[in-house]
Amino acid sequence: MAPEAAGRPASGYAALAAGYDRRTRLINTIRLQAVAALQLRSGDTVLDVACGTGFSFAPILRAIGARGRLVAFDQSAELLEVARARLSSLQPEAASLSIGNAETFSLQGKKATALLFSYTHDVLQSEAALDNLLGQAAPGARVALCGSVLWPASAWPLSIAVNAWLRARHRGYIASMENFDRPWAKIAPRLSDFRVARRGPRWRYLATGRLPER
Repeated sequence: MAPEAAGRPASGYAALAAGYDRRTRLINTIRLQAVAALQLRSGDTVLDVACGTGFSFAPILRAIGARGRLVAFDQSAELLEVARARLSSLQPEAASLSIGNAETFSLQGKKATALLFSYTHDVLQSEAALDNLLGQAAPGARVALCGSVLWPASAWPLSIAVNAWLRARHRGYIASMENFDRPWAKIAPRLSDFRVARRGPRWRYLATGRLPER
């Protein structure tokens, strides 16, 4: 993620990396649901966008098997250090992990058949990042995204307090509050069969879709 256009500056995660998994443990369920929503198959090539500490690596690698390929990247060297340690106990030969940002990252090979956007709000707000990443996916590739979302206006007046809390809580993790009420706004028109549902206390969402066949 480029600091200005698609995310928090990489240096901003240095202080968070060591305790990142502990801090984010309450979202583990929806992150696993997002992986499951991809309906991964043996032999799939999966792009884990802005993978962080690699929480999703284990379920992805189990699903794609020895013939599959996991490609993951993040802009934070500190988060990637944790991710590499996690990967070393899984199937390191079936994965490639590198530092990079979403607007310029290259798969350098086979097109992705599935893409995971797990808590990647800033990437989803960058048209350049979406152009780059979706442009490296195969026709019909499956896409899943999950993250935080503001409460709808219909929940007024409670939504005022809840949304203020959500904004304050996420300032340490995202650079822009653009479309925080509809994080999927820019990717939805690019996908077919797009569906989105709120989960948990309604400030989390899970969305799925596919790249057009042509």
